[in-house]
Amino acid sequence: MSSNNLFASWHLCNGIAVGLVVGLALSNQVVAKDVDATLRDVWRFTHALPAPWGAPLPGAADLTGRTLTVTGNSVDGPKPFACKNASSELIQLPAAGLFQGNLPGDATRAALALGLIRFPLNSSSLWCDSGVFDFHYADEDTVLIGLDNRVWSLSRAPGAKAAAKAPEGVVQRLLEAHFAGGMGFSAQTLANKRPFLSEGLWQAANVYLAKSQPSDEVPAINGDPFTDSQEYPPRFAVQPARIAGDKAEVEVKFSGADLDSRLRYRLIREADAWRVDDIVYSAGGASFRGLMQ
Repeated sequence: MSSNNLFASWHLCNGIAVGLVVGLALSNQVVAKDVDATLRDVWRFTHALPAPWGAPLPGAADLTGRTLTVTGNSVDGPKPFACKNASSELIQLPAAGLFQGNLPGDATRAALALGLIRFPLNSSSLWCDSGVFDFHYADEDTVLIGLDNRVWSLSRAPGAKAAAKAPEGVVQRLLEAHFAGGMGFSAQTLANKRPFLSEGLWQAANVYLAKSQPSDEVPAINGDPFTDSQEYPPRFAVQPARIAGDKAEVEVKFSGADLDSRLRYRLIREADAWRVDDIVYSAGGASFRGLMQ
């Protein structure tokens, strides 16, 4: 094939399924522009949502916790995004133009389900020697991109850039583990968050879960205590920590088409590490620990 051939969505490029990445060989083209300033930053893959246009492709890479460093003319990160000779353009797209035009049915409804709310939507169309990638701005700290029939969220909020052992870094990684490990509040789903929880919160949660719940009563925790919701919010942004001695508090914004909430994660120093000890909800000042008493 010639170097100017486009490979459509879900086709095979050199034997590799690339989902929504549209492969474009640029070896014979001259890159005329730098990467737009809006996209230049360090972005962290936080979690993926199922794409509304098809089932995830087999063998798709788990990019959670990986980063993209976008400079004026290059991208450093995992394949297929890593490239040199990069350029991009900041554009506005209607709902029907998002994700290479692959939103099914009512495109606006499908976009809303992914947490996108304003159309036309600012997007950066990034041209690399490895392909063309559209980054859609869900908000000032979050972009969405389709890959292998998944919709990945990338964040540049303070928590996404924080060191792993910093309070906001701990909350960031707790939420990444939470979004990847099942929403139900059970001993099994709690286990994958054990490294991020204080001994006190861990014990309190296990005592609560061990109690028999009357079948005719609504339980005190009726949903997801880590996001204070019935369903996963489409995205989250971890804010800077406020530290006072051996205690810290980290605010997290949870956002979506019909959601805008803020929770405060309270951490303590325990065994020379920061651990989440409680979560304070926005409605009425209730807390995770309080609901379990």
